[in-house]
Amino acid sequence: MASIPDRFERALDATDRMLAVGRRVPLFLFLAALALKVGYVVQTADALHVKVPIMDARYYDVMAQDVARGHLVRDEAYFMGPLYPYFLALVYSTVGRDFTWVRVLQAAGGALTVALTFLIGRRVFRPSAALAGAVLLALHGAMTFYETELLMEWMGALLNAAALLLLVRAPGSSTRTYAGAGAVLGLSALARASILVFAIFALVWILRVERDRRRVRNALAFALALAAVLAPALAHNLAVSRDFVPVTSNAGINFFIGNSRAANGTFVPIRGVDEIDDVTTSEYVERATGRAATPSEVSHYWFERAMKDVRSDPARALRLMARKVALFFNGYEIPQIESFDVHVAESPWLRVLFVRTWFVVALGILGMILAARTWRSHGLLSGYVLAYGASIALFFVTGRYRSQVVPVLCLFAGFALVSLPALARRPRAAAASAFGLVLLLLVTNPSIFRLDDSMVMYREYVHRGRRLSELRSYAPALREIDRAIAIYSKQAEGYVQRAVVHKENGDDFKAIEDYHRALELDPAAPAVHYDLAQALRRVNLPGEAIREYQLAVRYDPGMVQAYNNMGVTLREMGRFEEAVGAFRKVTEIAPNYAKAYNNLGACYAEMGRTQDAIAVFEETTRRFPDYANGFKNLAMAYASQKRVRPALAAMRRYAALEPADAEAKEIVRKLEIAAAADSAAVD
Repeated sequence: MASIPDRFERALDATDRMLAVGRRVPLFLFLAALALKVGYVVQTADALHVKVPIMDARYYDVMAQDVARGHLVRDEAYFMGPLYPYFLALVYSTVGRDFTWVRVLQAAGGALTVALTFLIGRRVFRPSAALAGAVLLALHGAMTFYETELLMEWMGALLNAAALLLLVRAPGSSTRTYAGAGAVLGLSALARASILVFAIFALVWILRVERDRRRVRNALAFALALAAVLAPALAHNLAVSRDFVPVTSNAGINFFIGNSRAANGTFVPIRGVDEIDDVTTSEYVERATGRAATPSEVSHYWFERAMKDVRSDPARALRLMARKVALFFNGYEIPQIESFDVHVAESPWLRVLFVRTWFVVALGILGMILAARTWRSHGLLSGYVLAYGASIALFFVTGRYRSQVVPVLCLFAGFALVSLPALARRPRAAAASAFGLVLLLLVTNPSIFRLDDSMVMYREYVHRGRRLSELRSYAPALREIDRAIAIYSKQAEGYVQRAVVHKENGDDFKAIEDYHRALELDPAAPAVHYDLAQALRRVNLPGEAIREYQLAVRYDPGMVQAYNNMGVTLREMGRFEEAVGAFRKVTEIAPNYAKAYNNLGACYAEMGRTQDAIAVFEETTRRFPDYANGFKNLAMAYASQKRVRPALAAMRRYAALEPADAEAKEIVRKLEIAAAADSAAVD
């Protein structure tokens, strides 16, 4: 009589024969996964986090709306991967800005990933292992959650699965297959550029897996196709920003979040940065440096700050990197914008999709270990897991960033499951595998790195409040922020967020009260002093605003916008000499800050020192030949001295820079008449 392991093995063999060929099983998997995912989309169609995108989702949504209106070429280099917002724009231009349609299409993409995962597994493992992996993926709740957010996770997972399928089929086939894989990975890099780390690994793999003379040709075809797909993004960024940004400019800020002195390996909001309204951090960097920085300069700013922290304590940086690797292979769904754990508690459908990352990671790592002896056939998939993990750990780890590796981990988990009957015949191997699995379940336990649930809910309430404020539902928004403050009443950020809602509601006095509360808890916060000063200006309390600007620059001597706006306020108060001093301070700290020069010249003009004003405006136009207001003010200063021809030249330049300004055209016409009529016009 056959033993139980033998019976299982025969059943698996029969299953393998049934699944070895054909399209019915992949089609069935696609349809079943689609039904599961669309069910979740329908259940959450009216959810607040779906209706009101914030942070990354808002960036994608705003860009997509702009592209759908016909602005295919952007005003600056891409901050995040452009492929997803262009996809959104295509949907918007076809069916309108309908998030339900978007999410259904993304659910279809996620279901297709399930089918591709099966096809990859059928090629690399035995078909029964492929089926087990695909079923695990279809029932993985977090994947459905991330795939149906207004984010690119589904697109990256789908494209990476397609590239892997091409690569596992490529050995011994035509060069076109390798070129196709390179092109698909190029598209994936246009969704999230970190996949380029795996692309480098894949190039090395191609050179090793092919034994004949074609390997160099195949590797070259792969690399050239990858580069060809990326080339338009590079050309676009060069053209619109005159800036070398190969794909996206968000590497610097992500590197800082994951490697600064305050980093813990997950997403940690940067003090002083409005993560909701200033996603690119360009406003923050401009405020810090005193000039409008190019996208690569913004990225470089954050890289430099992070590397300063790394160099100051290399041991801490190494410990942090080890922590991030452990986080990547931990079972906890680390939140960034949305918390899967919060939403699974609120969504019965997500509880139906019961497979969790903890189980997949532990069993997947065991599968990778069991497959290690057959590196030649499984090495590409193991390399994908490790290379992708490195590309994420280099920055910071979140559940949604990690989601693109889940399909391959599911395959290894499926391989481990179907390997159990064979292991059962060898007691030592079975015992070692069982011990290894228990150990993996212990070291990947979500409780090891689980964030404080109170902090997770705090962020959730803040995000809900800001979303409701976007809908102009200010009273409910304030209630949500109040719930956050009730959790951490001694944390300044809650009062800052409530102040932002008051400001958006037009209630600057209440915003001022909350800024004061925040400063009682954190008096050395320069950004809060600056925002308070701005609010005080809006309610016509310039004296108090000046004091707050002074405190802002005391705690951050490089905050040039505080100096500049302090100068503007002093000028409005008639304290011209002090205003001149503030503007001069800006030009010393940030010689490339055009507004400061322009404001200095205007201050001289109001003081009656016209010649000094002209000298400053002339310097402004020399330093900043594309700064329109400098030419306009120079023209007005020349005109006040009846220097018609120089005034005409300056005004013509302003009109060229601001072609939509009809008043400028009229002024140019009048100056032309004056210049023609006055043959003795002063030069």
